[in-house]
Amino acid sequence: MTDPNRRTLLLAGVGASTALIGGAVWWRSRNAGSGPSVGSASAERSLADTEKSSAEAEPTEAEPTVANLRIPGREGLLAEFKLGAEPLLLRANEAAFALFSGAATPLWHYAADVAGVAMANPLLSIMRGQTLHVRLHNALGEDTTIHWHGMHIDEANDGSGLHPVAPGDERVYQFEVRNRAGLYLYHAHPHGRTGMQFQRGLASALLVLDDEEIALRQRLDLPWGERDIPLLIADKQIGADNAIQYEIGADDWIGNRVLINWTPEPVLDVVPGLYRFRLANVANARMFRPAFLHRGEPLPMTLIGSDGGLLAKPWPVDDLFLAPAQRLDVLVDFSELEPGDEVMLHSLDYVAMENEDEATFQPNLMRHHPGAAPMGSAIDLMQIRVVATGDGARVHSPPLPPTLSSLPPLPDTGAWPLRPFVLRLDDAGRWLINDWNMHLNGHAPMFEVKRGAREVWEIRNSMASMPHPIHVHGIQFRVVRRTLSPPDIRGRAVAGDGLGPTDLGLLDTVVIWPGETVAIALDFAQPYRGPQRYMLHCHNLEHEDMGMMVTFAVVD
Repeated sequence: MTDPNRRTLLLAGVGASTALIGGAVWWRSRNAGSGPSVGSASAERSLADTEKSSAEAEPTEAEPTVANLRIPGREGLLAEFKLGAEPLLLRANEAAFALFSGAATPLWHYAADVAGVAMANPLLSIMRGQTLHVRLHNALGEDTTIHWHGMHIDEANDGSGLHPVAPGDERVYQFEVRNRAGLYLYHAHPHGRTGMQFQRGLASALLVLDDEEIALRQRLDLPWGERDIPLLIADKQIGADNAIQYEIGADDWIGNRVLINWTPEPVLDVVPGLYRFRLANVANARMFRPAFLHRGEPLPMTLIGSDGGLLAKPWPVDDLFLAPAQRLDVLVDFSELEPGDEVMLHSLDYVAMENEDEATFQPNLMRHHPGAAPMGSAIDLMQIRVVATGDGARVHSPPLPPTLSSLPPLPDTGAWPLRPFVLRLDDAGRWLINDWNMHLNGHAPMFEVKRGAREVWEIRNSMASMPHPIHVHGIQFRVVRRTLSPPDIRGRAVAGDGLGPTDLGLLDTVVIWPGETVAIALDFAQPYRGPQRYMLHCHNLEHEDMGMMVTFAVVD
């Protein structure tokens, strides 16, 4: 259901000055601590069914906790683990972590213990062509899953809510990694509870490598974890006790604190040289518009990849839209800056285009999200400080090649059958896909596609709507065209049919703005046999949980 309270505030024109808890002033002094670690068993506390109303929670002026950006390491939160021949056991668990000043924050997370090393929500890595073998044990008090977001995969391994793992049960995920190199996600996906479990922590990243990716790394000499850094960006609604707040049934869950790699108000020191950032939006609902600002002006970025890996060629950009579940791979050159210079990774303001029916609006503004910046507001994300190298030299990288990868050009889809979809809100406040809603229509497939078929899906968003990041399970796609796009999207077009730089790669999630129609091309060739059921849904997770999701089946 649409949350009318937040909509009213947005239309009231609250400006960027309300951005999250004071913006850049957070970075004026830095906490000497290097970041949180996994809590002990004594620090654990139960979170079972604590969906207390945020309306009853006292608003909090949370004390900033500025810390060095957490880089994937050997242990703790976001430890890095290379998958191999042996299966990895992940336990969906709950424990408390020291994220902020004061009380530890209870998190639901995927816990692993490898040779006595404790890891939480590890960043997993694997080579294309290898077999991923993960065993999930559910130690929570409710059903959960692991959805391998963006993977070419069969239904049994997809991890959607069609195959829940009950409390105390286990499930083995085992499949060949067929995807190109790129940064993918894995996260909980139980029906009706995805938003809550995701917000409380059950999400992380899967890094796939291949020969093209390794060759580019070697050419640019950007060491992983040093000048090639993943940035998992989320916002959380944090209460007075440092606990993550969530209310089942509220729309568009946005938060009052931004964390990158589970680090609030992070600081990153960089040397004068080229850096690669793998941006991933792991927020429930908030769209970001990232830019790297130096003295108030954007530093040029080079977009080299998206959801499904490297683009065919690099594209210069100043800023980008990054919707929930999307990933973007960018290069930023700090080589012309001086030690002591500062850069702010900043989310620029934008027109949120939340155009739902005003008749549903009610008072009690922002009751679910005290202290949170409204959607579309400007937000500071991370301070970057330029520091000198040991010998004071600048780090010069070789020129970027004009061709990044062997990504094929867009297919000629003129003869492909077209399947239309319409996204809209009904009079009862329910989000619909072709007038279907999961809670009304259940999980029987809305339609079937023949294995090996190729189709164009034309997805139209009604004007009385909001931007919807649409995700397709089990298969990646290419964007064919955008029509009737809003001015800020139309103005970014660099190719025919209204396509912007972020449309030019393989995707698993695409934003359709109000009034816009986006056509995507899908090839259903796959090695699996028998019916394979997948989900098509909005990756605004509250919309998904409220039923903006349908099932389709690939059949022989």
